[in-house]
Amino acid sequence: MSTVTTTSQPATTSPLKRLIRGHPLVAFFVIAFAGEWIVTLPLVLAQNGLGLLPYTIPEIGLIPLAYWFSVLASIAGPTLASFTVTAVTSGKGGMRQLLRRYVLWRVGLRWYLLVLAGVPLIQLAFASIFSGGAPLVAFLQHWTLFFTVYLPQILIISVAIQIWEEGGWSGFAVPALQKRFGAWRACLVLGPLWALFHLPFFIVPGQIFQSKVGISTMVVTMALLIILALLTRIVMTWVFNNTKGSILIAILLHSALDASNSGSAYITHLLPRPKTEATAWGQPSSPSLQRYCCSSLRRAVSRISRIVSCSQ
Repeated sequence: MSTVTTTSQPATTSPLKRLIRGHPLVAFFVIAFAGEWIVTLPLVLAQNGLGLLPYTIPEIGLIPLAYWFSVLASIAGPTLASFTVTAVTSGKGGMRQLLRRYVLWRVGLRWYLLVLAGVPLIQLAFASIFSGGAPLVAFLQHWTLFFTVYLPQILIISVAIQIWEEGGWSGFAVPALQKRFGAWRACLVLGPLWALFHLPFFIVPGQIFQSKVGISTMVVTMALLIILALLTRIVMTWVFNNTKGSILIAILLHSALDASNSGSAYITHLLPRPKTEATAWGQPSSPSLQRYCCSSLRRAVSRISRIVSCSQ
């Protein structure tokens, strides 16, 4: 893989800035995780989560509370970390470069076709292996859903969540990690950390789990999530490096993965799932990585968890 690098400027006199400049990657992940936990800790400690504090945060509308907090966590976490470390290490020039990558759209038509159309087609092709081609037939029969359900969902997911997540991961972490470790090792570092970033939402029901679960289920799910996050980040980094480090394309790709997973509104329209697998708020769609992983691994987690429980 080719890599995208960031620029730097002379060190400042502030001790804190010197610390950030001396350890930019550590600073990024510290700020990202600290910002996330500052936002989510009130929810995690409430009766909604661990129940260690005597209050319950009320739901907002039909969308689970965990989703609202995941948006705030992404803003206070990866995005804030990306902007802070870039500003300190690269100054105004680095910030301008970062912001330009948000709107870097001239990357070639083939990448838009791969990201927007290729992702669901690949998902349906794999599903067809186990169902006699039924998913691809459904795609052709209901082709209008691609424009009326799938593409609008990508827009919503991009604006609601992925602009904040990928603003951090693809905005700073991916190029900085590649500069230091190279593409492959960068994926090995970021994949597990990306998965661990979702830990608060293992505790609070609404995203990964629809109700509170035991520690063994959490551990097994996190292990599987780390593997899936690593594989997904390898693909995303390959696309990132071939689209000039475009954050826009990273946002669209992440959103396309969410909009075409087995729990999404689009795929559910093509191949309806049993009612027992619907989300707690009546919508099968999911604007987050968690649902992407959970929908693919739910049955495996259930089986492994039963084995763990029996062995105890």
